[in-house]
Amino acid sequence: MKNSLRYIVFTLPFTIMLACLAQQGMAQRVVERIPLKPGPEDMVLDTLHGDPGLIISCCGRREADKPFGEMVLYNLLSGNQIVMKRMNEPDGILFRPHGICLERDLLYVISHEKEPDDHPVLVYRVVGDRLNFVELIHTNRQHSPNALVTGPDGEIYLVNDSGKRESLMEKALKLKRASVEMLEKNSKGVWEAKRVASGLGYPAGINRIGNQLYVGDAVLHRIHVYQITRDGLTPSGEIPNLKGNDNIRIYQEQLLTPGHVKAMKFMKHAGNPEKKSPVEVFLVDPESGTHTTLYSTDGSTISAGSTAIIFNNHLYICQVFDPYILKVELEQ
Repeated sequence: MKNSLRYIVFTLPFTIMLACLAQQGMAQRVVERIPLKPGPEDMVLDTLHGDPGLIISCCGRREADKPFGEMVLYNLLSGNQIVMKRMNEPDGILFRPHGICLERDLLYVISHEKEPDDHPVLVYRVVGDRLNFVELIHTNRQHSPNALVTGPDGEIYLVNDSGKRESLMEKALKLKRASVEMLEKNSKGVWEAKRVASGLGYPAGINRIGNQLYVGDAVLHRIHVYQITRDGLTPSGEIPNLKGNDNIRIYQEQLLTPGHVKAMKFMKHAGNPEKKSPVEVFLVDPESGTHTTLYSTDGSTISAGSTAIIFNNHLYICQVFDPYILKVELEQ
């Protein structure tokens, strides 16, 4: 016992010193808030249309911010930002953007036009800082869409995050009623949908590398892995221990996802911006299933972080509610 006490007394100063040095190292990382429109929940990296930029889906989710809904283009070189002008839309569209996907020139946008049951996918062609409307996709299986990605043959994989839209009971009891739907055109050119995966908790993110599809699950704290086949999806494993993971982006063949690591604090933050919601950003190796934390905050720098993108040695994090994104210098 005496030897143990001597060891603690002897090593304690060094432990404190190392902790201080670690904090100083973290403090030296440049972290910048970039003011934006309300509710910058999702974003994609666009390097094909002029300067590299972030196309950001912004939608006011708090009462004070409604009914704002727009796409914002943030130029990663100049720092300029502009609300993208939407062209040639049909009359009567109520633009309430949520999850988005960019496939070459086409931007796919989930829009919550009318609660509880009208959630089309709007497709636009990106032309500089404009969005030219292409088509509206609405099927009978889009009751609570959260995120989407295109497939290798032009199909769309879309996650319904719950069996019943905005069901608190499903989240609280961790009921596995969410699903993945595949949308594709039939021989007559009409979009149809079929369920290709079910029994999920709360999938808030989806992406793919080749024929491998990755579906996040914020309630079950894992990423479900599927192989895309001619017959649909074949389960091929799970990546565990990713607490509260949200949207998934691909960086150098790895998965990049923020996590809402304190679910109750996230819910409190939804109602009150003064209550902070901690965030961790995970970089996941899909082959080994291991992950590292690129950035962590108690919510003081950003709360409810929902999408992360890496560009030019900087990590960009957007969020569900507040009107800014975060730019974090990565360690060399």
